Amino acid sequence: MIAIVNVSTHNSPIGWHEYELRINAKVIARFRHKREEGLTKCLERAAEAAEKAKWMEAKAMIDALSSNVKVSGAGTASAGLPG
Repeated sequence: MIAIVNVSTHNSPIGWHEYELRINAKVIARFRHKREEGLTKCLERAAEAAEKAKWMEAKAMIDALSSNVKVSGAGTASAGLPG
């Protein structure tokens, strides 16, 4: 199930609110939205937040792999192996 959940501490019908984009129970992203801007804008912001989270996760994986890989010799790479 995909859910956009208002997690703001206030319940005002106007102004900025904090939202979480969730897939099942997992929080995928957080974003801010003004209710008065409507559903279309809310869905756009949720999509943008999901896309940003996806690329941040990909970058974190690349960074983690890069820190475990050292270049040794004539263009060969080893993942933490001796030599």
